[in-house]
Amino acid sequence: MYSRFLALAGAAATAVIVGATSGCLGNTSIAAPPPADTVCARGALKAGDSIVNIFDAANGCRIVDLFSAETTFANAYTLALTSGSGYLITMGTTDSNPYLRSSLELVNTKKQLLAYDTYYFPQQAALTFVADSTVNWTVRAATLDTLAGDLGQYFIKMQSCKVPAIVATPPDSVTHSDVLTSADCLMPLSDFSVADSSRVQLYSMIMSSGVTRTVSWTSSAPLNVLIGPTYDTFASLHGSFGESTTTGTSGSIDFTPGTTGNYTIVVGTASYSTAPVSYTVTIGHNHLLSTQQVSTQSSRSRSRPPVGQRQSTPLSVMRRGR
Repeated sequence: MYSRFLALAGAAATAVIVGATSGCLGNTSIAAPPPADTVCARGALKAGDSIVNIFDAANGCRIVDLFSAETTFANAYTLALTSGSGYLITMGTTDSNPYLRSSLELVNTKKQLLAYDTYYFPQQAALTFVADSTVNWTVRAATLDTLAGDLGQYFIKMQSCKVPAIVATPPDSVTHSDVLTSADCLMPLSDFSVADSSRVQLYSMIMSSGVTRTVSWTSSAPLNVLIGPTYDTFASLHGSFGESTTTGTSGSIDFTPGTTGNYTIVVGTASYSTAPVSYTVTIGHNHLLSTQQVSTQSSRSRSRPPVGQRQSTPLSVMRRGR
């Protein structure tokens, strides 16, 4: 099993401001798409929705991908996010097209890229996070490029994920016991677990720059645990920093980001399970690592690292190794 950060080979070029979204041209009979940075508005995407749509040469909807600078087909869906709520957005092909590479782009009101993911068939692109504010943003369902093989049907789906606890201030800490069941969000076959799907719950914590929180857990079956910036949880964007673990029934992460902010923690099963998986997680308070801890961690990382930790560097589309 490989977690997203262990598989991470790079990340995107610096996020830039995208051109303004224009209106959708609909199903016209034009022979080729209009100029780039035209995005079809497809309405709202809400928790519980699973929407099927299509990319074709006549739908006239495409943008310049912020990672590869390729022209890509794109449809836009508005999101009404609620602070403290957890979400999982997934996208994939519905017609078994092995050439359609699904891509998700989360952009804010200034058309700046907040999160990104892309995947080849049969894996699905996935974004998961705990919203840190109540806002209306946009998610773009897109493709790697506008080659003929990228045309076809796709689905985009939004799940509402359980958020058992939020650590809202630096001095706070929490220990929480819970159970992962079939009622929880289903993370599909993806970078989170390239071998299988996973049931997940989400946590959120505020971090101060340069200090550490220790996240530790025990469980009845192997878990994946992953930490990243609020919306870019999988650390795809340039400069994002995240950490994840190898699978196990116990473990810990000493997480020390360089930027103050909210961070999402994903706790999930190492593989799909029909049986409930119980666990206990502790999110410690902000603290400084002692010299001994830093030395010990550095020494272990040269042989068999307890966690996978990566700071993203361009270009994230290479990290899949497909």
